[in-house]
Amino acid sequence: MTGATVLPRQAEAGAAGRGAGRWWPAGPALVAAVAGFWGLPVPSLWRDESVSTLVARMSFDELRRFLADLDAVHALYYLLLRPFAALPWPPEIAVRLPSVLAFVAAAYGVAALGRRLAGTAAGLYAGLLYALTPMAARYAQEARSYALVSAVAVLATWLLVRLLDRPGRAALVAYGASVALLGWLHLYALLLVPAHLLTAWLPVLRRTLAANPAPAVVRSLVAVAAAGVALVPLLALAAGQRDAQVFWLRSPGWAELAAFPGEVAGAGAAVLFAAALWGAVRAPAVAVWAASPVALSFAISQVQPVYHPRYVLFAVPLLALPAGIGLAGVRWRPVAVAALALYAVLVLPAQVAMRQPAARPDDLRTLAATLAAEERPGDRVLFVPQRFRLFVAVYGTPYDRLTDLTRAPGAPGPRTADELDAALKGVDRVWLISPRIGTKYADDERYRTLKRTLVPGQTRTYGSIHLTLWSRNN
Repeated sequence: MTGATVLPRQAEAGAAGRGAGRWWPAGPALVAAVAGFWGLPVPSLWRDESVSTLVARMSFDELRRFLADLDAVHALYYLLLRPFAALPWPPEIAVRLPSVLAFVAAAYGVAALGRRLAGTAAGLYAGLLYALTPMAARYAQEARSYALVSAVAVLATWLLVRLLDRPGRAALVAYGASVALLGWLHLYALLLVPAHLLTAWLPVLRRTLAANPAPAVVRSLVAVAAAGVALVPLLALAAGQRDAQVFWLRSPGWAELAAFPGEVAGAGAAVLFAAALWGAVRAPAVAVWAASPVALSFAISQVQPVYHPRYVLFAVPLLALPAGIGLAGVRWRPVAVAALALYAVLVLPAQVAMRQPAARPDDLRTLAATLAAEERPGDRVLFVPQRFRLFVAVYGTPYDRLTDLTRAPGAPGPRTADELDAALKGVDRVWLISPRIGTKYADDERYRTLKRTLVPGQTRTYGSIHLTLWSRNN
């Protein structure tokens, strides 16, 4: 190994005092908290967040039935979200709060892990880079599991380092439990595990992490095997729901992979990735944690699509680690500070843009406001396809007042064409909420029945959601 490599115990010994070292990662955590809460309620909840919120508000019996058909892979997240969804706060704050808190925890963890591996400066730079990264901040303000997955990925990596450096039963159990938790929050996040095993297996990487590396492979394999047993029920459920869950994914090309740095850091990508490349020279094991999950996801997707930038968000805090180590390796400290400041300036436009009112893929709040202002007594609503009610109804008041024609009360599935035809008798106005109909939904029997009976007005769009008022041609 080169002389630049820093071992965990060497890093700890070089820290400026145990008391100060315990609390200084609060600096990056504070920056993450400011970034997380800045403009939190401004963007509307969008389709995915509507699903999270409505599912988290279901009764346990409704939740059980829902998960039996769909989204079992997110069961733990929905359970964790339940107390937040019940808070009497604006939904944009209440249901996004767990993600903000997870973002703060991840920034703290990145800083602490960077310090353990390469010293105080590396940890500070890494934590601040992560807290400033647009992609991380974007999903810190979303009511989905991605920010929690990132925080648990950092925790699992910390526990791996502890397991390799200070083996013991408690360390083994803790690491295995963190891997199981990672999988229960998002199965694709288990792509981090091969990177962990690789760093434990290859001596050239392992010596970067552990002062006593001899039985590293056995310890890590035992922990991962135990986590795999805990994940068997989830894997069985997910296998049966895969076609309904991620049918929309497509195999990525090289253009999608090349776009990943921009997805992560926008205009600051060059600074972040240049620092990470320099850090990879000093700490190759850390670079493997960041690069391997993205590379694996891309490679697997050539056979079975699993890649999406948000599905590998958990690699972003691990990317901040080599970047922080790289900045700490710059001999003249003002250059490193200037690079960090430049990164903050370059990412500012992306940070501002993601906090605009219509910054999410769907503007469900404005859609609900339009309905509330224009609906009349006797109006009906029809969702094509049926699942769009779950996609849009997080702002529930206008939907609660409208009679839903999509499904008969108590029926498990949508109405047939004949049933809808009967339900439309005497109805003068129906609000259709759908994606763009195009050729995909033009043959939907409910849409064809509506088209035979009523006349469409102007279609308005709210991101990917379309709203059309159909009425009698008088």
